[in-house]
Amino acid sequence: MDLEEITTPPEELGEYVHRKLRIQLIIYFLIAGIVLGISVFHILTDHTNIILPAIGFIIAVFGGTFTSRINKIDWDHGAEKVISTFDALGVFVLICYIAFEVYREKIVEYFVHGPAVVAVSLAVLSGVMFGRVLGIRGRIRQVFREQKIIK
Repeated sequence: MDLEEITTPPEELGEYVHRKLRIQLIIYFLIAGIVLGISVFHILTDHTNIILPAIGFIIAVFGGTFTSRINKIDWDHGAEKVISTFDALGVFVLICYIAFEVYREKIVEYFVHGPAVVAVSLAVLSGVMFGRVLGIRGRIRQVFREQKIIK
């Protein structure tokens, strides 16, 4: 967020986001970072080429941004905070996301073979989690703009 965009000081923006949603974003970010670290560990110890995990990570970030649609981000006028809810499309995306996670390793094995499967699979999981954080963060910013909290 650029400083000239802000009409509310940055330290106060967190007050406008429901605590549950803030915690959810922090957890996603931490899990993504830990899983990415484990993926890097496997890349180094298994002597895997970095290209396949990197491509998997980048593609998964875009997929994660799409799956952030699971959560509908809205403004709660009563609480004057950004909240997260589910809608029918969100439930459909959630079902697709769960199916992908269950079969993620099989999907990755279709494109990648050998010891690289673990590194790529973890990179994909990390990318999806980072993408979800980016997607939700972007929609929170959109709600802030609609409420004229930021420009």
